[in-house]
Amino acid sequence: MSTNDICHVETTSFHNELDSKDYPFEKDRYWLYTSKVCPFAHRTEIMRALIGLTDYIGLTIADAVQTEQGWDLGNRYKSADSAPSPITDIKRLPDIYKLAAPGYTGRASVPVLFDTKTNTIVNNESSEIIRQFDQIATQQFEHTTLYPDDKQTLIDELITELADELITPIYRAGFAKDQKTYQSYFEKVFTCLTKLNNRLGETESFITGDSLTLADVHAYPHIVRFDAAYHSLYRLNKHFIRDYPNITNYMKRLGEIPAFGGTLDIQAVKEGYFLAWNQPTEGNFTPLGPEVNPRSGVAITVNT
Repeated sequence: MSTNDICHVETTSFHNELDSKDYPFEKDRYWLYTSKVCPFAHRTEIMRALIGLTDYIGLTIADAVQTEQGWDLGNRYKSADSAPSPITDIKRLPDIYKLAAPGYTGRASVPVLFDTKTNTIVNNESSEIIRQFDQIATQQFEHTTLYPDDKQTLIDELITELADELITPIYRAGFAKDQKTYQSYFEKVFTCLTKLNNRLGETESFITGDSLTLADVHAYPHIVRFDAAYHSLYRLNKHFIRDYPNITNYMKRLGEIPAFGGTLDIQAVKEGYFLAWNQPTEGNFTPLGPEVNPRSGVAITVNT
């Protein structure tokens, strides 16, 4: 995959800690760069909204369709949440990376948590950013943590399982170059979905039980894109999410939470995937179907 992949499963480059000695938490100092198409970036948008950081950390949402020049910040996604970048003379995300690390030649991916005071990237690993957001909200704003001490081991195990058995295989199947590789990851994806469906049948509410945790923030952005994008673009067409009743109900529950469903734009997701220069498709158009719930992403069954 390219160094400017639309979404990624490779390692990231910046792993500093927000609210540390070098990066103390200060209102309006930090800025988040995301894109509506990318599920990894979507995690950070969800957390920013969910725990009340929207008035403290700025947000620029890049245009959904990535080009060979990288994520477009000048022609940004238009919404009430997406503000102009504070680095006004930079229009493309790769140049933010070069500003932070002159000579940088690695991947210019979203999300990016940027320090406007030192012109440095604090972190570009979504799993670390959402954990740091949770820690800040818990310590400074008395928000109920999504990473409680008594569930941390379970949460970590489930996040790892989602990454290894669902998220990574989705992309490996999508970018496979031969039948054997494609089929191997194809089976992993649907085995994991069956396992998750069974688990949610036992917990009945959320992945770890009756309370929302970081595991749900990891799961929703990928599952919500499945029926609209992955099913056709990555040829993961054995089932729709709607064929898994417990996952369907789970996604509906999450979709009704404004921080989840309110940060999702299915049309932007589809355009971002199907029109991007670096995806496994030969068409320069966005498919009209399937019809999906705009907050849960689950395909709608149409009775004829």
